[in-house]
Amino acid sequence: SVMVKYDGTVRNQVEQLIQLRYGEDGLDACHVEFQSMPTLKPSNRAFEKNFRFDPTNERQMRKCLAEDVIKDLLADAHALAELEKEWEQLKDDREGVRQIFPTGDSKIVLPCNLQR
Repeated sequence: SVMVKYDGTVRNQVEQLIQLRYGEDGLDACHVEFQSMPTLKPSNRAFEKNFRFDPTNERQMRKCLAEDVIKDLLADAHALAELEKEWEQLKDDREGVRQIFPTGDSKIVLPCNLQR
């Protein structure tokens, strides 16, 4: 008989190594799940609308930030630069994901839930 050990290896009853990782990739097919990638399909315009933080839209900022936070943010050039840097990273990451999933299918199987 064989069993999966706590270190993820598969061994027989005399502890001989059968497989380095259970399932060859370490993923139990019973626990992977379909999930949606919300950044994959939208147009560039829709992606920007949904995911870019716009510090020039004070009305939108007032919905989620306190007035003193807005004032501090708008006065901090470094924070604004970091927000722009984060946006550029989101765009780069999106392009990377689109390379991995070129069909644009936003329902994919992954070993962890990205939304949680």
